Amino acid sequence: MNFNAKLVQLVHLRAHQYESFIVALLLVSIYFSTALAIILSALLGLVWLLSAQFIELPGVLKRNPVAACSMLSFLWFLLGSCYTSATSGEAFSMIMKYRELLFIPIFISFLTTELYRSWVWKAFCIASVLALFVSYLMYFGILDLNVHGDPSFKNRIAHSVFISFFAFYCAHKAYDGLHYKKLHIVLFVVCLHNLFFVVPGRTGQLIVIALILLFAIQRLGNKQRLLIVIAVLLSLTFYLNFSDKASRINEGIANTQAYLKPVPEQTESPMGLRYTFWGNSLKLILEKPLLGHGTGSYSREYRRLVQDERLVSKNPHNEFFMIGVQLGLIGLFIYLGFLGSQYYYAKKLPNHEKWFAQGLLLSLMITSSFNSPFLDHNEGHWFGTMIALCFASLQVKARV
Repeated sequence: MNFNAKLVQLVHLRAHQYESFIVALLLVSIYFSTALAIILSALLGLVWLLSAQFIELPGVLKRNPVAACSMLSFLWFLLGSCYTSATSGEAFSMIMKYRELLFIPIFISFLTTELYRSWVWKAFCIASVLALFVSYLMYFGILDLNVHGDPSFKNRIAHSVFISFFAFYCAHKAYDGLHYKKLHIVLFVVCLHNLFFVVPGRTGQLIVIALILLFAIQRLGNKQRLLIVIAVLLSLTFYLNFSDKASRINEGIANTQAYLKPVPEQTESPMGLRYTFWGNSLKLILEKPLLGHGTGSYSREYRRLVQDERLVSKNPHNEFFMIGVQLGLIGLFIYLGFLGSQYYYAKKLPNHEKWFAQGLLLSLMITSSFNSPFLDHNEGHWFGTMIALCFASLQVKARV
């Protein structure tokens, strides 16, 4: 073997050794540093090239339908840039925002062994515990980092999404009762307290309620499920009626009721604006229902439709409308296929990975209904990494 061949082989070997470790670091960085997350994701792309994993990409897509659907969604954004009404710069910027869809098949190729995946799961736990710890330090005034108006290192929505899924993870670990059962019970309770009394993000609150009910379906019998439903309903009743921390939920309910009147009121309220965004987005979809207005066109087309500067939007706070306006019903169908592939193939995973994959999908669907997670850096990177982590073993199973 000549020197060049030996050098290439050495580079490939070193890259394989570090790639899963960098994925773990990336997951931690998502919770705390946008700049570091960007650097590490770029580094992973470089590692993917240096380790020659790109040669394996067709095989990854063939063996892992979730990766294939994710790649197809990303490619459709590329196609949408060919007919867009936006400038080339706007189209490129939008493609870069949705690059997390490309990360999924790349990261899956890094997580082909149980050892590698266990490292990333540990990173997820460490990052979640640190996020909770920092949140409480800020809440009690010990740490002054309150840049978002809430005691959380990231914004309220991102924090609540991350912590709600961690609560779901802790519930499963506590129910298994194998290691650190009491610790996981404590962490589950701390997550709930944090979500409802410290950083009350409505998206995270809705997610954690849905995940608790999903946990009951996954692990409990009928009588226990009924008890969980009753406990959730009673807890929500007391929370909404007696806690001052429920003001954002009550405000959302009031905004919705006002908006739904024959003559809408409070259209400039947070929920009223969302409904306005959704209604106008639907109008834009109906203008070009098949292919949409093209990648990066949302802001430009919305401004054309809505002249009032107070109601102008760059983001409908709904992934389905965001994709539908840009890529039409075909693009929306592809995104729904991506979600559907997760639902179908999660059932083929081993139990724990199946349960976590189902919980992650439910979290993504709820987040997509009230936000645009893949458009947003924090949520997009987190969902991309976690989807790859949950479904990487699907490829391994297909190889056997």
